[in-house]
Amino acid sequence: MKRWIIFLGRGGTVLITICLALLLASLIPPVQLVTFGSGGVIHAKSFVTHFVRVLTPQQRLQVTITANGTLNVYLVEVSPDPIYDWMAGVPWDVTRLEEFLEANPDLIGWQGEMREGKIEYIPSKVTNATLILSNSGSDYITWDFEGSIASVVAPGTKIRNLAQWTIPIGFVLALPWLTQSWKEKTARQGRNL
Repeated sequence: MKRWIIFLGRGGTVLITICLALLLASLIPPVQLVTFGSGGVIHAKSFVTHFVRVLTPQQRLQVTITANGTLNVYLVEVSPDPIYDWMAGVPWDVTRLEEFLEANPDLIGWQGEMREGKIEYIPSKVTNATLILSNSGSDYITWDFEGSIASVVAPGTKIRNLAQWTIPIGFVLALPWLTQSWKEKTARQGRNL
């Protein structure tokens, strides 16, 4: 059997095995570390921040938000201090916040508009995380949220997406080796009879 077929075949089976092990690890349920909640009122053209904490890639942040109006929600990968420094004496101004976010788009880990909804976030690196709820409308909005931080062994969504691509690639790499091995085995059995 040619060496390159053996090399690719064994590589493919190793790839399949690793992906299957990761899939099993992603099925381990997360352990809840911290729960928190808050609520209040956001005045027109204003925002509030809630400092979550330092997150690692092995931690999942989930936040459920309920409001009586549409909020712009941001999860930024920085502590609140740089945001307040940017405000330069004009605290809680939505315009200044939007200027900060436009100047630092790489700090935005998640963003969206919502009245009710759920955010799930797993960082790709160790990072600070600050939740920002922004009201760009002309009326005040009452809001409430509950959140939790859980420890995960392997992020399920990312692992499943990875496995969707790598397991078929592993099968394609292993198939010539497996068929060649099967042919050689049946030929040997035919000679022994």
